[in-house]
Order: sequence, then C-alpha cells, then structure tokens
Amino acid sequence: MPKVVTDNQVLGELGETAIKKIVLEAGFIYDNRGRLEAGTDGLIELRDPRSGAPLGEMLAVQVKSTDSSQYVRENSNGFEYVLKSEDLKYWRTSNIPVVIILWRKSDQTAYWKDVTECVNGEPRRLKFDKRADVFDASCGDRLGALTIDRRTPGVFLPPLNQGEGAIINLLRIKLPEQMFTATSPFGGGRDAIPELIKQTDIRFDWVIRKRRFLSFFDPREFGTRSIVDSDQVETHDTEIFALSDETDDVNDLSELLRRTVERQTKEHLSYLPKDRLFYFKATGVRKARNYRYMANINETSARVVSVYLSGKKGGRDYVRHHAARFRFERLADEWFIVVDPDYYFTYDGLQQHRYPEALLAGKKRLERNAAVRGQVMMWQHLLVNTGSNESHLFDKGGQIPSLQFEQLPILQLSQAVPEASWSRTDPRSQDMEARDLFEGLDPS
Repeated sequence: MPKVVTDNQVLGELGETAIKKIVLEAGFIYDNRGRLEAGTDGLIELRDPRSGAPLGEMLAVQVKSTDSSQYVRENSNGFEYVLKSEDLKYWRTSNIPVVIILWRKSDQTAYWKDVTECVNGEPRRLKFDKRADVFDASCGDRLGALTIDRRTPGVFLPPLNQGEGAIINLLRIKLPEQMFTATSPFGGGRDAIPELIKQTDIRFDWVIRKRRFLSFFDPREFGTRSIVDSDQVETHDTEIFALSDETDDVNDLSELLRRTVERQTKEHLSYLPKDRLFYFKATGVRKARNYRYMANINETSARVVSVYLSGKKGGRDYVRHHAARFRFERLADEWFIVVDPDYYFTYDGLQQHRYPEALLAGKKRLERNAAVRGQVMMWQHLLVNTGSNESHLFDKGGQIPSLQFEQLPILQLSQAVPEASWSRTDPRSQDMEARDLFEGLDPS
C-alpha cells in the first residue's frame, strides 16, 4: 500500500500553523511539540513586548481543527465544546496551564479557553463567548494571568498587550450663540406647569428658578408665553452664562442642558426624573428593538430593548432597556456631556419593574472592554445624530437643533486594558451571561 497523508492530517497541520502565526504576531514564542506528543501540540512562552526578553512563563496548547462544521449549540454569540475524558485526565497532571484552541478553516476563526474553565458540575463542558474568547494578539494579558502562581505573594507579570485606542465617554457640547431670559410670575417650574399645560404648543426645555426664566428659544413663540412676563424677555450671548462662576448660573445651565437633551432625544428615549436616567423606549408590549449606528467605520446594530421570557407558568418575564445617565460638566471654557451606560428594567416594555436590583445583578457591571466601548459609541452616535441638522426630530420640521455634539479624538494608549480588569464580580453574573448566550431568549 502506498503511504497516504490524510485530509485530517493536513487540516491539523493547517490549524497548528495558523495558531503559531497568531502567537508570533502577538510577540510570543511558539514551540511545536513534534511527533512525540500525547495531548498537547505545542508550548507558548511569554515574551516582554518592549525588551523582547523571554519571561520563562509557559503554557501548553492543544489545537483542535475543523473544516467547516458548526460547534455544539453554536449561535452568533457563542457555542459549547465537550472535552475528551482522556485528554482532560492527562491535562490535570500537567504542572503548567493548558489551553485549548479551536480553529475552523472555513471562516479562519480561532477561540480559546483554559481547560479548567468548565461549566459548574460538568468538568468536560466548556462554553465559549465569540467576543471574549477570540484567540488573537489582544488576549496576551489573559494568557499571562494563567501563568501566575497566586499562592506566591509579590508575583508580577508586565503588561503583554500592545497599545490600543481609548474612547473618552465625553462629548463636547456646541452651545447656541444666544439665550433668552425673562422674569416670570412663578417662583419655580413646578408652579408654572399647571398654567403651561393649558396651552397647545407647549415645550419643557426651559428653567424657572427664583422667578428667572431661562431657555435657548424665544418663549414668546410657544405656549411658554403664558409663564413669562413677555415685555421682560431679553436676548443674551450664551457665553455669559457658559463662563459664569455664579452657582445659580452653573446649576441653571446644567439643568437647561439636561432638559434640552431630553427634548432632542424624545424620539428614541424616555427620561426618569427620580433616577435621572435616560432609557430606550420599547416600540410595543414585549417587543424587542434594535438601534443601528456607526462603530468606527462600519455600521452595526445593538439590541437596545431585549425581551426575556421564562417559558414557565408563573415565570419571571421581563424586558431590559439600554439606559444611560448624562452629566454636564464645564472643563476650562467648554461644556461637555458625560455618558455613563446603565440598564433599566420593565415587566413588558412599559410598566416599570418593581425589583430591578435582582435583574441588574449580572448586568450592571459591563463585563468587558468591548461591551463598555460599544455602549459608549452607541450613545455618542445617538447624541451626535440628534444634534445634526438633518435629524428632523423637532416640532417645526427642519428646525436647527438647540444643541450639537462633537466627538473627541481617540486616545492612543501605550498598553491595552487587560480584559481581566473588566470581568464580572457578581456571583450571579455567570448565570445571566449563560442565558444571554445560549438560551436565545431575545425574540426578533
């Protein structure tokens, strides 16, 4: 019989070659084990990316290659993989960490896991997250963390990731050139509202405090004419208030900015005054909602309203809304809006949930850098879009928005943020993450 090199042998070599290329591009050292191996294909040795010095820290690697087959329970978010019992038995005898890397030829994807990161009670079953467990140069610090003996105090491993771009959760606010002030017969806004709602063309992006009315629009042109002394309306340069150090001026302008943002985002968002929280509206009872936005140079979509159905009689159905708190800060001579992502929960998309803390336990801590980054980018896109002249979100179609927003340049960090720094710490978070990835609860 002639000697034969099988397709599986070729596929295995392709997988190991692809993984070796990724390891070398990350700046580490990869050593193939050769023919005499019983359960690990190679060794990764860590290397300081600045000095080039090998660190003497090792990990064993097992590469599993497939041509085009889907993994177990695979969807757009993740999948599962079941380890062979004999492999697991062998790896448990190893005195260095062992990672398994799954490589697929058809889409050139590679995902990795520490072989000890099994499902509770199922030591052979691994769950992979397609965002967090991608095997590429960015996972250097996570690999390095596996080599640290945490029983030895004072152990230090230098950051292994190269630099990355950091998005600042601030937007510069471009204020209108003019503002309007007037005296009011009412001491505060709460006193004025009963009179205002008698009118037809009403709006609430104004402030009344100590009988002083403040807005970015002429109050005589709307129903607000009923809550000001019309003969006392004056126009001022916005800069007078924007640069004022008077506490009342700073507080009033900050509140006016908040109310103006509430008006400009009303097509997409609702606002909870008690919690000072903006959240995405549901488009119907128990109906999911997506928001499309530009992430870097590509258009993407985020599920901003997610429906969770227990599928059991008496089960706890709920709806999760992407939310954020906006703060307004003056830095030097400019005003900025600060975006703090959060979540809001309802029973059906409309009725507020009575016990959001229990649902928030696994979600409030945004688990990874990519998740935080994506949310901030989404909120920034929404604000910038509502401030554009083409957004047509305002009552008098085509009216120039009161506020416009400008994104700040991306900062280039010398070192990437280790993914482990974003890991969840809530003990219940793993259960909620598993539901998101594998139960497919979000209806389209």
